[in-house]
Amino acid sequence: MAMLDSPSAPARAVVTAAPHPAPGWRPGDRQRAARLDSLRTAAQDATAVAPDPARRAPIWHIPVPHERTPPPLVWLLGAHGGAGVSTLAQLMAPAADCHRRWPAVLEGESPYVVVVARETVDGLARAHDLLRQWHCGQAGHRAHLLGLVTCAHQPKTAPKPITRYLEVIETLAPARWRIGWQADWPITQLEDLPTWTPDHVAPSKGPDPMGAVRELGDALIAAVRAIEYGPQPAPTSKGTLR
Repeated sequence: MAMLDSPSAPARAVVTAAPHPAPGWRPGDRQRAARLDSLRTAAQDATAVAPDPARRAPIWHIPVPHERTPPPLVWLLGAHGGAGVSTLAQLMAPAADCHRRWPAVLEGESPYVVVVARETVDGLARAHDLLRQWHCGQAGHRAHLLGLVTCAHQPKTAPKPITRYLEVIETLAPARWRIGWQADWPITQLEDLPTWTPDHVAPSKGPDPMGAVRELGDALIAAVRAIEYGPQPAPTSKGTLR
């Protein structure tokens, strides 16, 4: 099973050795909340053209329904049907599907969101809409965008039109991660897929069947830690993991 990879120059990320936070959201103190507000405001000051209202994701008016215990740390916002959200939500215990709506961050739920899209022209166009929506302050007042996750559409290297489009839209994403083609996932029932947790230990020898999910989960947790507790000794560049 392939790990997170890059369609261009690969660069392996070194995930911080600091301990993971609990894989569920716990409201922080006022100082951390103020930091989150400041980061969100600064990002939303960026110049971006608002998407057409018909292409915006709605916002929940109630807490996002989920069955996670503890509650999700990160919400997966599918840019379109078939983006891969259901699969990723099954594979990563700290994440959950927010059902194509931005969380309103009610009753102490996590504010952290990643947009998920398939690497097709239409999928990336839909992701572009959601990134612009957030930057224009049209995704509610509390949701915080961590970045963009794209999922390979084919086993081969992404076509040049896709990589060029990604170069355009990823400028609106604080970070971008890529899930390479996973041959086993499309032929496995959703409930039969394994679930990664932050305390899951990688095998000492041989291939790591959870490699792609492990790297993405570690990267998302590191991104949350950087906001919650300040910068950690982890990669600061955009791009994708391999």
